[in-house]
Amino acid sequence: MSSFDAHVRGGLVTGVILSGGHFLLFPGYLDKIQLAAVCLLCTVGGILPDLDSDTGKPLAILSAVLSLIAPAFMLRFMEQYHPLTPEFLICYFVLAYGVIHYIVSGLVKKITVHRGIFHSIPFVMLCGIFAYFLFSPSGQHMATAAGVAVFAGGITHLVMDEIHSLSWSSGGLPRPNNYTGTALKFWAPSLFSTLIVYSLLIAAAFYLFKINQFFF
Repeated sequence: MSSFDAHVRGGLVTGVILSGGHFLLFPGYLDKIQLAAVCLLCTVGGILPDLDSDTGKPLAILSAVLSLIAPAFMLRFMEQYHPLTPEFLICYFVLAYGVIHYIVSGLVKKITVHRGIFHSIPFVMLCGIFAYFLFSPSGQHMATAAGVAVFAGGITHLVMDEIHSLSWSSGGLPRPNNYTGTALKFWAPSLFSTLIVYSLLIAAAFYLFKINQFFF
């Protein structure tokens, strides 16, 4: 499979192409900060399938980032229940960091296997929909761009791994090996994890269609 650095570069290149394409094709819909965010989201999407990596490097990086970003997104909600005093913010961010970085990431390490359901198209689609929900307060255009960016970064990762899993003959023709088909797939060897991801995907897609009044 491709290395972690290669996936970061692949996601970044895809993000630059996506942001540049949006700027050229849909000028004025997103500002410069939003276009930069789209590029970064695509880069993050480029390492999401490796959350189950044996090295743990992608999980460690993402959990550290999420432990800061996730509670920041919740500040508006928390402000309704407690004033944002310095002492509250210290306790709030330290607690959030501990829960996400140690408890949540620890559970992910225990219940996942490398190239399992995280290395699949439905998981990447689910991440894209969650990104849409997360950025919906910024408006329809930014939410859509964020969802597409995360999905595009994830698909880039899967395609890179699938290409890397091929063996190349002396004539320059690719031939499959034992790892072919383990990255760009629609299900995992574990039926339970596959059902969980598909259940979440169906529920998220249903809610996405509902809030956008598709078929309702």
